[in-house]
Amino acid sequence: MKSPRVLLLNILATGALYVAGFVALGGSVPTIDSTGQEIVDWFSNNGTRAQIYAWTAAFISLGLGIFGGQVSALLPEPNRYIFFAGVLGFAITAQVQAWIWAGLALHPEGLDPVAARVIFDISAYWGPLVNGSTATMAAAVAALGFGASPSIPRWLTWLSCVFFLEQAIETVTIFGQTGFFAPGGTMNVYLGGTIGFVWVGGVVRWALQRIDETA
Repeated sequence: MKSPRVLLLNILATGALYVAGFVALGGSVPTIDSTGQEIVDWFSNNGTRAQIYAWTAAFISLGLGIFGGQVSALLPEPNRYIFFAGVLGFAITAQVQAWIWAGLALHPEGLDPVAARVIFDISAYWGPLVNGSTATMAAAVAALGFGASPSIPRWLTWLSCVFFLEQAIETVTIFGQTGFFAPGGTMNVYLGGTIGFVWVGGVVRWALQRIDETA
């Protein structure tokens, strides 16, 4: 598990599954702006898509666990525990959101539109709430770049600071109602997701070097 090859292959596979899950949903997924009837219609016609999405979430959690364990082992205490707590929070939030989607897809023909809308709204809040976990991960890494003896390079320090600030600001989607600032909307999925991918890539790059050095 300490092999740099395992870390690299794992994060590539996890990232591919993350993208594949969203691709499986297609481009016409319901949003916080959708009506209850539109949500029922989508799950009635795309139940298998939602189930595939939930299936990928199970393996994404596995990949996140491996990533979290490998990277946290390279961090000093207490940062390693803070970082792993953030990874665990991310994995759990993603699982809850995915199993709600799978549950809506199981018997969509019997869904009341009002109930469907409420259940879907609950799942949409995975976006702003997962920001707490990702900000925790970023803070645990960023803190290592300050002080008299920083243990991470300056570029990773500032990348972690940018990611932390963006994720902290992104929590305002809790108060969003529609559009860019809606819970589980563009700000959460696309803006935060893109910066998150870049940050994870930076952490993996640093971790690979650290594993080689310790070996």
